[in-house]
Amino acid sequence: MTDRTAALRIIARRSAAALAALALVGLPEAALAQPLQDNAYTIDLFQGPILAPLRVTGIAGAYAGYAEGIAGMVANAAAPALREPFSMRWLEWDVAASISLPIELFENNDFDNSGDIDLDYSNFVYLTLGGQLQAGDFGVGVNAELQRYSLTDEAGAETVVVIGTYHFLGGARVLGDALVLGAGARAVTLGLGAEQTNLTIAGISPELGLLVRPDWASYRLGATFRFPVNGGRLLGEGVVMDGQVRRAGGLILPNEVVLPWELEVGLAVQVGPRPLNPAWIDPRAQERELRGAIARRQAAREERRDRELGAIDDPEERARRERIFATERARERAADERELAAGPAVLEEERRARYWNWPREHLLITAELLVTGAVSNGVSLERFLAQRQPGSEHGPSAVGTSGAHVSFSPRFGIETEPIPGRVHTRFGSYYEPNRFGRLGSGRVGRQHFTFGADVRVLSTTLWGLVPDTAFTLQASMDFAPRYDSVSAGIGVWH
Repeated sequence: MTDRTAALRIIARRSAAALAALALVGLPEAALAQPLQDNAYTIDLFQGPILAPLRVTGIAGAYAGYAEGIAGMVANAAAPALREPFSMRWLEWDVAASISLPIELFENNDFDNSGDIDLDYSNFVYLTLGGQLQAGDFGVGVNAELQRYSLTDEAGAETVVVIGTYHFLGGARVLGDALVLGAGARAVTLGLGAEQTNLTIAGISPELGLLVRPDWASYRLGATFRFPVNGGRLLGEGVVMDGQVRRAGGLILPNEVVLPWELEVGLAVQVGPRPLNPAWIDPRAQERELRGAIARRQAAREERRDRELGAIDDPEERARRERIFATERARERAADERELAAGPAVLEEERRARYWNWPREHLLITAELLVTGAVSNGVSLERFLAQRQPGSEHGPSAVGTSGAHVSFSPRFGIETEPIPGRVHTRFGSYYEPNRFGRLGSGRVGRQHFTFGADVRVLSTTLWGLVPDTAFTLQASMDFAPRYDSVSAGIGVWH
């Protein structure tokens, strides 16, 4: 066979494949499937697989209806004002940090569900850091999530990507604990580093959230809406003009980078003897009640003494009784002052005992729907980075193939404690929508199955630096077709 004959056959096969693709997807979408030729496109920062704190990942991200703790800020903007069952003080603060190093078990690198295993995402780090401050009915919180991964193409060229998502939130409890409202901002940064290239973008937009949790009810309802974040253009070092086209590191740059809008609606139901929504006891209200009870007791004693003195006609006897009453008052006043001084600590210990005396057995069931908005002229981040991949000009890296339609991701999770006080387990499943429309893998999304566990290992005060705290070893797993991730961390047992 001559070289010319072989070349003709290759051209014929490619032409037949192109005609078959046209027949399958239709002319309008085929027209979209053109290679990137200029800057008239947008990077769609849609994230298919869940990257979140381990507890959120373990129940498949179905956390908007539960929303407890610093982890809740990634799912519900009302989370900073939600009092957790172990919240004992009027002024509470908490910080949390974790680092996850997902472990790839198999050759499953189709992170964006495009149908191609073309880039190496194994060098990946997920870091989260957050803090919150609660004062009475109000709370504020900040949470940062950093995703750093390096991608290596077939030619050995490495690109480092760092994506930061930040939540700045404040909230208030309304109608007691029955309603929690929150609002704030969601910000995003993206850094891109390659050979002789250092680019970054940043943007910010509002988000709103609410949580319905009637006292002592066994259910919660939560919702949050995040407006789209437009990060504008990638700016920095290494940008060159190739005619009318901006390039950097061999990549054609987009006109803008967008984190699409999101609507997250969730439900949490708990069965078993452990309460889901115990009424939070306000320490200041409890202390005011203690002071009021002591004042009423003092008034009742004085009223009794006045009646007794009023019934005595003999002046000498009345004077003697008054001297006795004066001694009693001094003794009672000292006792009352001791009770008032010790009151806050005693009441806090009572609140703590109330929490720890609740049964541990429970089954928490969560469900939610995450709706993600469309992006005009979208290209996935992974396909943007794969421009230098051989054959990428024929794949779904074309303009408009990511985020052309609104995406829906139903999620479901179960959490329980099979060994009370020792082991906490989580299971879940979520549907990752196909963000590429009909040009994606199988034209549909893929189903994920998640697992997680906490194992209590030790209690310590860290040489008296913190109150006695129980620590846990944590793990979470996420499996789907052409994707798997196993992460580990350390947490606090409550």
